[in-house]
Amino acid sequence: MVRGRRRFFRNSVFLLASIAFAVSSLKQRLRAVDAFADVTDAVGLKGLGGGVAAWVDYDADGWVDLWASGQLWRNIKGEKFERAENQPAGGAGIWADIDNDGYPDFFCWEGTGRLSLNRQGKSFEDITKNMPPLPTKISLGAVSGDFDGDGLVDFYVGGYEIWAKVIGFPDVIYRNLGKGKFEESWRTKARMQPGRGITAADFDEDGDLDIYISNYRLQPNLLWQNDGKGNLADVATPFGTAGDGGLGAWGHTIGSSWGDFDNDGHLDLFVGNFSHPPAYQDRPKFLRNKGPAAKFHFEDKSAAAGLRWQESYASPTLGDFDNDGLLDLFFTTVYGGNRSVLYRNTGNWKFEEIPNAAGMNTEKTYQGAWGDFNGDGYLDLVTGGKLFRNPGGDGSWIKVQLVGKRKVNRSAIGSQVRIRLGDKILVRQVDGATGQGNQNDSVLHFGLGKTKGAVLIEVRWSNGHVQKAKGDINKTVKIICSK
Repeated sequence: MVRGRRRFFRNSVFLLASIAFAVSSLKQRLRAVDAFADVTDAVGLKGLGGGVAAWVDYDADGWVDLWASGQLWRNIKGEKFERAENQPAGGAGIWADIDNDGYPDFFCWEGTGRLSLNRQGKSFEDITKNMPPLPTKISLGAVSGDFDGDGLVDFYVGGYEIWAKVIGFPDVIYRNLGKGKFEESWRTKARMQPGRGITAADFDEDGDLDIYISNYRLQPNLLWQNDGKGNLADVATPFGTAGDGGLGAWGHTIGSSWGDFDNDGHLDLFVGNFSHPPAYQDRPKFLRNKGPAAKFHFEDKSAAAGLRWQESYASPTLGDFDNDGLLDLFFTTVYGGNRSVLYRNTGNWKFEEIPNAAGMNTEKTYQGAWGDFNGDGYLDLVTGGKLFRNPGGDGSWIKVQLVGKRKVNRSAIGSQVRIRLGDKILVRQVDGATGQGNQNDSVLHFGLGKTKGAVLIEVRWSNGHVQKAKGDINKTVKIICSK
C-alpha cells in the first residue's frame, strides 16, 4: 500500500512537472514573437483616422498606398507617407480597376454612393452620375468582383438598418456596363436583413465568385452561390455557413474573412461574431471547407481552435504575419475593456493567442487590414488609426502580383494562387473586401517557412484559366494573364 502511494506520488510529481514544462514552453513560444512597432508618426501618418482601411497602389509605382477614414496617403518608397494631393470623392469604400486601365478606382458605399475614376494616379474624376443612386440608404460594406464573367468589375453593396424604426434596406448588385457606367442588375427581395461585412470568394472552385453576407441582429448569414452569370442562390444553411440557429437565433456577425487555414488548397471561412453572454448567440466560427469530396460543404472547427470569448469581437483579417506558411488571425473589438487580438495558427486547427496582440491590442475599432508597406516580405497592419510595422524574422516568403487581361479584370479580383510545399497546398486569393469594409493588399503574400530555392506557382484566374510559373523566394513575382 505504501509502495503504491509512493508510485502515485512520483507519477503525480512527474505529471505536474510535465504540465509545468508544457506551460513554460508555451510561454517561451509566445514570448518569441517580437512586438510590432507603432510607426504611425514616424512615417508621416500623424492624424491617420481609425475608420475602415484599404491598402491600394493607386499610382501604380510598386509601393502600396493607404486609404483610411476618407483620406488617401501616398507611400514614398516604403520610407514615409504623405497625404495625396488629389483625393477621390467619398468616405468609406473599396478600390478596384473598373475600366481596366491599370489604375484602381474608388467606390464609396455610403449614402447614395460615390464613384471616382482614377486618372493615371494623378487625379480623380467624380463619375457618380454614371450609376443610379444606391437603394441601400445605410450601408456598412461592399465587395467588388466580376460576378457575371464579362471581365469587368461589379459591386455588391450590403444594406443595413435603422434599428429604432425596425427598417431594413436591400442588398444590391451594380453591374459594370463598361466605359465607367453601371446599372442595378439585382437586389434582395422579401425580408430585409441587416448586412454588415461583405466578402467574396470562389469557394466551390467552379470559376465564378460567390458572396458571403455577415448579417447582424441574430439573423442567419447568407452564402450566395453564383452560377457564373450573376444568378445567385443562397446555400448558407445546407452548406453549413448560416450559423447555428439555436432558439431561433443566429449571430451578431460583423465581418468575415476567407482563407485557407489548413493548407489543403481550399478556402475556409472565419465568421466574426459579436456575441452577448447568453450561450444561444453564435460565437466566432472557424469553418473548414471540406472540398470537392464533400461538395464544398463546411465543417465547424471552432470548439478546439482556442479563441477566447470577448463580447465585442468585430472585424477579422487574415495574414501570415510570421511567414511560417499558416494563415493567422487578427480580430478587432469595439467595446471598452475588450481588446483586439492576434492569434497564431499552429496547425491542425489550433490557434494560440499572442500576448497583447504583439503590441497591437487596440480597442474600439473596426479597422484591420494587412499590407507590406516597406516591401520587406513581412505583413504590416493598420488598425485603430495606427500603422504597425512587422519586426520581421528569418522565414522565407514570396509575393505574387496578378494582372488580368481580356476576360479577367485588370485587378484580378477573385483570382487564386496556389503553391505546393510537400504535402501542403497554400492558396491565396485577390480579395475585393474583408471583414467589415476593409481591404488587404492585392499583392498576394505567402510565408514559406524554411523553403529554399524557387517554387512552382499555379494561378487560377477568375475566368477559369489555369496558368503556371516559377518564382524565386524572397521576391515579388508579377504574372500577367496569358489567356
